[in-house]
Amino acid sequence: MVCVEVTLDGSPFRRVGIKDASLITPTVHGFVDDEAPARLELRGMCDLGGERAAHVYWGPDDVALNDGTVVSFRLAMCEFPSPPDQVVPTDSPAYIEEQREFAALRKSVLPYINPSRRAFPELAFHCRINQGLVTVARLSPGEDHILCSMFWGKWHPDRLEVSVSTFGDGTAKTEWLRKDLAVGDELEIRVAA
Repeated sequence: MVCVEVTLDGSPFRRVGIKDASLITPTVHGFVDDEAPARLELRGMCDLGGERAAHVYWGPDDVALNDGTVVSFRLAMCEFPSPPDQVVPTDSPAYIEEQREFAALRKSVLPYINPSRRAFPELAFHCRINQGLVTVARLSPGEDHILCSMFWGKWHPDRLEVSVSTFGDGTAKTEWLRKDLAVGDELEIRVAA
C-alpha cells in the first residue's frame, strides 16, 4: 500500500498509511508566536465501506520541531504502515459534537488585531527535494506563519502534492514551492529559527 515515510533528524518516525486510505495529509507549520518554531501533524482519511469514512491520526497530535530539526517525507510502497493512534468515523457522535462545537467557536471568535509577539522573527523552512535545495521559505513583512502542506489522494496514488507558503492575518501571502513528488522522491525540511 502507499504510505508517506516520515523521519525526524534521520531516524524513522512514522509510516503514514492505512488500508483503504482516501487521503494522507502531513503538514509542517510554524508561527512566530508559538512555543516551538514549528510543528508536525500527521493526518488522513480512510474509507470504511459504503458511504462511511473516518479521519485518521498518527500521534502525538502535533510534534514540536525546534531550530535545526530536519523532517523528511518520502512517498513509498510499504507492507506495514505505522498503526494510527485514532480512527474517528465522520458519523460518530463524538465527531459530530466536535464539529458542532467548532462551528459555534468560529462564530464567536473575534479577529486578532494586535501584532503577533515575534519569538521567532527569523523563522524559515529550508526545503530540499532529492537532496537538492529547492527554496528557503522566509517570512516577508506582514507574514507570521509558514505552512508546508502535503496531499496524497487515492485518485492520483502515484504522487504527493507539496505546497510551501508563508502568510499573515492580512493579505500578505507568498508561495515558495508547489511540486508533485513521485514514488521514491523525498522532501526534506530543516527548521531554522
